[in-house]
Amino acid sequence: MSGQRSVAVVGGGPAGLMAAETAAAAGARVTLYEHKRSVGRKFLVAGKSGLNLTNDTDFEDFCARYSGTDFPADRWRGYLQAFDNTALRAWAAELGVETFVAGGGKVFPSSKKAAPLLRRWTSRLKASGVCFEMNHEWVGVQVQEAGIELQFSVEGRKVIKQHDAVVLALGGGSWPETGSTGTCVSILESSGVLVRPLQAANCGWQCSWNPDTLIVAEGQPLHHLEIRAGDQVVRGELLVTRYGFEGSPIYHLGRALRAMEQPVLEIDFKPVFSHAHMVKKMESARRDFYKEARLRWKLTDAM
Repeated sequence: MSGQRSVAVVGGGPAGLMAAETAAAAGARVTLYEHKRSVGRKFLVAGKSGLNLTNDTDFEDFCARYSGTDFPADRWRGYLQAFDNTALRAWAAELGVETFVAGGGKVFPSSKKAAPLLRRWTSRLKASGVCFEMNHEWVGVQVQEAGIELQFSVEGRKVIKQHDAVVLALGGGSWPETGSTGTCVSILESSGVLVRPLQAANCGWQCSWNPDTLIVAEGQPLHHLEIRAGDQVVRGELLVTRYGFEGSPIYHLGRALRAMEQPVLEIDFKPVFSHAHMVKKMESARRDFYKEARLRWKLTDAM
């Protein structure tokens, strides 16, 4: 054990768990520190409406779903070639969790739940020697010749831990209730680390719905759409929420929308048909045009 590298992973979300698994597989002695009393909290939140693990699409389209400010596309491609959507499904199968492909290429566990996968994952990590330290709030770091000193607050006490290497998997500021509070930014900046300001990434589209519309449409999916933001076009499905839209096409178009001075979202509900085809469908309609259009164009309640 004395020859093993000591690796700390700070943050017990999916990224932290995967980092711990990778480091342990490489022969490191791994300790995972989590602010809350249990790991995988955001993972469980994501699984409340069905755990969408990945997307079953071809590799190039899969790569196109990833971007970042000044982050080279070739770097993403290299990362994803090492562990792509097919590899993720194989990884789940190794845990005894079968997956299936649903609409829009979304991949779910057969149970659609996050908890069974998380339980099996953490059990395997513990069996591989990963040590879990809960209720450890990270509050500081010092780089020294002997290694990296991590400072934690544990039930009001200051605790110091020493490691050879550290992986920070802190989740930004997206879900404070799960531990992703964004306080890591000030800690890193006080240690001289340059940090880009946090900004929203995977977020929905706000829309002031008419109350009558919400009564009919809230919670309803809209399938087979073509969504445009400037020159960027994505096909997929959206979910009507009380404040607007949610769905992977919105997330995919996020970068284009943020770059627009006045963001505009265009939705084609029938992208496979031309305007002429849709008009022809209505040529014989003489009354109650809206009712006829819903029938002839096969519009759902949410449309």
